[in-house]
Amino acid sequence: MGPRRHARRRGVLLRLSCRSCCGVPLCSLDAEGPFRSRVHLRARQRACRPVVRPERGAQQAGCVRPVRVHRRGGGCSPRLPARVGRPRGVHDHGQPRRLRLRGGRGPHVARGRHTRRGLLRGPQVLRADRAPPQEPRRPRHRRRGAVPAALPAGRADRGRLPRARPAPARARQPAWDRRAEPGGRPPRRPERGAGRGRRARPGGGAHRRIGDARGCEVERRGRAVISWAKTRFERVTDGVDIFPLVVLFALFFFDEFDTSAFAVLAPNIQEYFHLTDRAFGLIVIGNLSVVLALAVPVGFYGDRLPRSKMVVIGALMAGVFSFLTGTATLLYALILYRLGNGMGRLVNDPVHTSLLADYYKPSTRPRVFSFHRNGEQLGRVVGPAVAGITAALWGFRAAFLILIVPIVATALVATRLRDPRRGGTDDPAAAVEAEREDPPPFPEAARTLFAVPTLRRQYLSFVFIGAGLIPLAYYLPLFLKREFGVAEFGRGAITAMNAGLTFAGVLLSGRWTARWLTRGMGEPLKRAGLAVVAVGIGLAAVAASPWLWLVVVLGAATSFAAGVFTPPFVTTQALVSPARVRTLSFGFGAVFILLGAWLLFIIVPVIRVSDVYGIRWGIAATVGYWVIGGLILRSAHRFVADDTNRALRNLALTAELRGARLEARESALLLCRDVDVAYDGVQVLFGVDMEVHEGEIVALLGTNGAGKSTLLRAIAGVVDPVGGLIFFDGRDITHADPVTGAQLGIVQVPGGKAVFPTLTVAEHFRAASWMFDEDEARVVAARGEMLQRFPRLRDHLDHLAGDISGGEQQMLALAMAFLAEPKLLIIDELSLGLAPIIVEQLLDIVRDIHARGTTIILVEQSVNVALTLADRAYFLEKGEVRFEGVTSELLERDDLLRSVFLEGAASAKGGSKPAAAAPRHEPSPSGRVLLAAHGLTKSFGGIRAVDDVDLEVREGEILGLIGPNGAGKTTLFDLLSGFLVPDGGSVWLDDVVVTAWGPDRRARAGLARSFQDARIFSSLTVAENLANALERHLEVRDHLAAALVLPAALEQEDDVGKRVTALIELMGLGAFRDKFARELSTGTRRVVDLAMAVAHYPAVLMLDEPSSGIAQRETEALGPLLLRIRRETGCAMLVIEHDMPLITSISDEIVALELGHVIARGTAHDVVRDPQVVASYLGTDQATIARSGARSLS
Repeated sequence: MGPRRHARRRGVLLRLSCRSCCGVPLCSLDAEGPFRSRVHLRARQRACRPVVRPERGAQQAGCVRPVRVHRRGGGCSPRLPARVGRPRGVHDHGQPRRLRLRGGRGPHVARGRHTRRGLLRGPQVLRADRAPPQEPRRPRHRRRGAVPAALPAGRADRGRLPRARPAPARARQPAWDRRAEPGGRPPRRPERGAGRGRRARPGGGAHRRIGDARGCEVERRGRAVISWAKTRFERVTDGVDIFPLVVLFALFFFDEFDTSAFAVLAPNIQEYFHLTDRAFGLIVIGNLSVVLALAVPVGFYGDRLPRSKMVVIGALMAGVFSFLTGTATLLYALILYRLGNGMGRLVNDPVHTSLLADYYKPSTRPRVFSFHRNGEQLGRVVGPAVAGITAALWGFRAAFLILIVPIVATALVATRLRDPRRGGTDDPAAAVEAEREDPPPFPEAARTLFAVPTLRRQYLSFVFIGAGLIPLAYYLPLFLKREFGVAEFGRGAITAMNAGLTFAGVLLSGRWTARWLTRGMGEPLKRAGLAVVAVGIGLAAVAASPWLWLVVVLGAATSFAAGVFTPPFVTTQALVSPARVRTLSFGFGAVFILLGAWLLFIIVPVIRVSDVYGIRWGIAATVGYWVIGGLILRSAHRFVADDTNRALRNLALTAELRGARLEARESALLLCRDVDVAYDGVQVLFGVDMEVHEGEIVALLGTNGAGKSTLLRAIAGVVDPVGGLIFFDGRDITHADPVTGAQLGIVQVPGGKAVFPTLTVAEHFRAASWMFDEDEARVVAARGEMLQRFPRLRDHLDHLAGDISGGEQQMLALAMAFLAEPKLLIIDELSLGLAPIIVEQLLDIVRDIHARGTTIILVEQSVNVALTLADRAYFLEKGEVRFEGVTSELLERDDLLRSVFLEGAASAKGGSKPAAAAPRHEPSPSGRVLLAAHGLTKSFGGIRAVDDVDLEVREGEILGLIGPNGAGKTTLFDLLSGFLVPDGGSVWLDDVVVTAWGPDRRARAGLARSFQDARIFSSLTVAENLANALERHLEVRDHLAAALVLPAALEQEDDVGKRVTALIELMGLGAFRDKFARELSTGTRRVVDLAMAVAHYPAVLMLDEPSSGIAQRETEALGPLLLRIRRETGCAMLVIEHDMPLITSISDEIVALELGHVIARGTAHDVVRDPQVVASYLGTDQATIARSGARSLS
C-alpha cells in the first residue's frame, strides 16, 4: 500500500520509559508525518524509547491501550515515581483502564497490530502515527471498552519527567534518510520453516507462536514469584532496602546447610575414621572451642573494622573449607578444614546481627531478626534432606562438594553491601556524633557490657545452655541410628522436619515478639527463658521414648520451642546492648557457651555418660542444664526496661556532650551526666551530674554515706558505673579501667590508704614512676623534683612508709600523685587524721600544684577547710546532688549541713537505757584513778616514739590528748591497751598492774579502745559487729549449749538482739543494719566503730580520733554524744583528736605531746594558748584549727 497523507491532527500519547525503575511520563505529542502501515521511523528519528500510538479511527483519544514494556520494562504494569505524601502512580481519573483478554494476559502491540501470541523476539520500537482524518479504519480486534483520556499536559510534577523528543518542523517535510527508501533497510530474516523463493511450511508460524507463548508464561510466572518474594521482604523491612537482608539471609542459609549436613552425616564420618563417642565429641567440642574462642576478637574488631568486608571474607572461608571437607581423607585434615569452616561462620552471629541492627529501625527488628534467623532454620531443613539424599546416592563427601558454587556466588554479591552508621537507626543525630569517638579498647568494651545487668544474666545462662546445646550436634543423629537403626536418608528427613518446625517457631515468634513488646520490654526475654525450659523438658521426653514415631513427634515439638526462643532473645539483646559495642555483645555469648561445654560437660564429666550408660542417658544428662539456663534467662526480664532506656539515653547523651564540648568556648575537662553506681545490686549514686572546668578547684562535700568517694572511684575507673556517662577531655571514660584513666591524666589520692606500709619511701617513688620507668633519667629527675617540693621526705627515703607520721604519709601520697603529671588530681580526705599545722602545710602544697595548671577535685568533710581552697562546690546527700554553687553559700543551708547519725543520739533525753545497766556517775575529776601510766618508754629502731610519759585518768573524767603527727599519741594508746609492750615503765588499770597483760585480758577488765582506721569486721554486717562487741557481757559461753539450742542460750540471744537494736537506734544506723561493713563509707564505719566501743560498756574508753572521716555536722554532734555516753555509763575517756572545737568542748583536761614527751597539761583554755603548743601543733591558720563549728564568712 502506498503512503497516504492526511490532515494534521493532534493526538494524546502515553510514553513508556525503557527502565523499569522509572515511572511513566505522560505528555502530549503532535502526531505528524505520513501515515505508514508498517513500523517505520522518520528520517533522523532515534530508535530509543518505546512509545504507544493511539488506535487509528475516531475517538482515538479515548482508546489508548495499555502495553507491557518488553524485557527491560520488567513485564509489569508501569508506575509513576512516588511523590512525597502521595501513593506511587498516577491518579485514578487519569490512568487508562487496563484491558484484559482471554487467558488473563494483557494485549501487546507489535508490528502495528495486536497479537495474542506474545511479543516478538528483540526490542520493538513503536512510532507515534497520525490517524487518518477520513472514515476511521475498523480495528482488527474487538474493542473492550473506552479508556479514559490520559492526564493533561500540565501535571504538577511534570518537571521531574523525561522530556519528549523534538518533532520535525511543521513547515517542511521530514529530512531525507536512506533507510526510508526501498532497499535502505537490511533484509528481514526469514521466519523459521520458510525458504528463499518458497512458501513457508504450513503451520510453521503457529508453532513458533506456541513456543513463544509457553516461554512467556514461564517468564510471567517467574516474575510473579520474584514479585511475591520482594513484597514479602519489603513487608519485613517496612519498605526499607531489602538487599542487606536478602544477602545476609542467603549467607546464613548456606553456612547452616553445611553445619546441618555435618551433623546428619556424623555417624558416617565417625565410622570412616573409626572414632568412639568420646573421641568424636572431643573433636567436635575442641573444634568449637577454638572457633568460639575467636568469637570475642571477631566481635571486638567488628566494632572497629568495616563489617561488610568481614562478611565477604567469612563467607568465602566457609565455602572453600566446606568444599575441602569433602576431600579430607586424613583425620587431621578433617579437623583443620572444619576449623577453617567454623572461622568463616563466626561472622554470622555477631557481625550479621550488628549489621541488621544498624540497617533497620528498632520497630522492625523483631521481624528482621526472625527472618534472618529463618535462613539458619531453612538451612537446617534443606541441609539434612539434601545431605541424606546425596550421601545415599554418591557418598557423604558429595554433600560438602556441592556448596562451593552458591556460597562463593553469594559472597561476591555481598561485596555490594555498604557499612551503615553504628546506632544510626536508634538515634541518627546521636550516631553521627558518636561515630566520631574512637572505638573503646577491649577491657573498656568488656566492662561496658558487664555493666548491663540483663547481659550479665544472659551470659550466665549461656554457661548452662552451652553444656546442653553443643553435645546435641552429634548426640541426636547417633541416637536415631543406634536406638532405631535410622539410615542416612531417614536421619536427614527427620532432621529436616525438625528444622522445619524450628523454622515455623522462628517465623511465628518473630510476629509474637512485636506483640510481647507492647506488654513490657522484658516480656520477650521472659518467653525466651520459658522456651529454653521447654526444650529441656522435651529432650527428657525424647530420651525416654521407646518408639520412633513418638520420638519424631516429641522432637518436632521440642524443635518448635527452640525456634520460639531466637527472635525475642536476639531482639532483647540488641535493645540493651550499647551501640558502640553491640557486635562484641553478640560475640561474647559464644565464650560462655564454650565455657559451659568445657566446665559442665567435659570436666564434670558428663561426656562419658553415653559411652558407659548409653546414648539415652547421655541426652538425659543434659536436661538439667537446659532447665537451669532457661530459669536464669527468664529472671533477667526485670532489668530489660531500665537497660534499654539507659542504652538509648547514653547514646543521646554522647551526642549532647560532644556537641556541647565542640560548641562551648570554655572547655569542660570533666563531664558527668546521669551517673549511676551500684554495689552488689544496691544502688549508691542516682543520676549524678557534675562539671569541672580546666584549671579549677572543685570541692565535693556531703553527709557520710552520700557517695562522695564512690563518685571519685567511678571517675578514676576503680568502680564501674551501671548508667550514665563520664567524659574526660572529650573522651568517653565511663567504663575505662584505672590504667587507662591514669594514662589519660586522672590521678587519685585515696583517703587514709594512699601508701604501702611495708615499702620504703624510695620504693614508693619508683612505683609511682611506672608509666615512664623505662626512662631512668626521667625517673631520677622526677624524684629529685619531689624531694625539693617535699623536703621532709628526704630524711625518710630508707624508712618504711608505715613508720613515718600520718602527715608525712599524706605528703608521700601527694608526691606520688604529682609524679604521674596529672591533668586532674583527685584528693580524697586531705585532712583525714592530720594535725592543724600539717593540714596548713598540705593546703599550701595543693595551692602550688594548682598554680602549675592542674585541675583538682577535693573531697573534704569540713566545709571550713573546703572554703580555704575551692570557690565552687557540689554537695551530695543519699547519692544525689543537692547543691551546686559557691562554697560559702553552703554555710547558709541548714537543711543540707545537718547531722544524719549522731544529732538525734546527742540530743535525746533519756531514750533507751543501755542494756548493761551500769549505775550513772557524774564527772568526778577528784575521784579514784582508773587508768595510769608511769614512765612509759617505747623506741622503734633508734627513734624514741614515747619518752618517759606519765598519765592519769580518773573516774568520770574526759582527758584530751593532742599533738602533731608523729608525736607518739597512737603509740601511747597501743601501750596502754596492750598491743605493744613498753621498753620501760608500767601500766595500771584500776589499781592493778596490767603491763604484762594482753589486749583481750585488759578488755575483759573494762578497757576499750577504738582505732584510727575503724578496724571492724568487714565480712560481718553492722548488727553482727555490734553483737560481737557485746561478748564481754555474755553469761552463757558454752558452745555446746548454743549448738543444742538450750533455753539459756536462746534467752541470751534474745537479750543480745535487744541490745543491738537499742544501739542501732541510739547511733542512727537503722538504714545500715544488714549491710556488710565493707560496703559502708569511711564516715559510717567510724560511727559503727564508735557504737561498738559504746557496746562494750567499759570502765575506761579510749577513742583515737573519733571525728576522723565524718562530716562536719556529725563532728559538731559528736561532742554532746560523748558527754551523754559518759553520763549514761559513768566511764572515763581518753580521747585523741585534731578538731580543736570538739576536744576543747568535752575535755576536763588536755595533755599535749611532742616527739614522744609531754609538753603541756592543764585545762583546754590554758593548753591551746601555750606558745610551744601553738608553734609545734596548732599553727596560725584558723580554718585548719576550727574544722568544725561556726565560721565567719568575712
